[in-house]
Amino acid sequence: MAATWIKTAVTAAGAAVTLYAAILGKKVDELAAEGARGATEPGAETSADLAKAQKQLKLLQWVIPGVAATVIVLGAWHGEMQRPKNVKLGLLKD
Repeated sequence: MAATWIKTAVTAAGAAVTLYAAILGKKVDELAAEGARGATEPGAETSADLAKAQKQLKLLQWVIPGVAATVIVLGAWHGEMQRPKNVKLGLLKD
């Protein structure tokens, strides 16, 4: 049961991080006219507000795949726990 709660929490965290990235992306898009070099790279005349959003977005570009990979690993771990030999051991243990 603990594995289910952990996987649920990581999945919810991933959804929250993805939502926050979308909000930052919209903010970067709205302020892009300030002269950014790219979506996550500030230009020389970029405001502090835009530069901060870009820095956060750059970090989230790594966090989101990391959270997704964690969910995949937890799913595999959860699947292994459902193998007949593990279920049998679990039933005999209780």
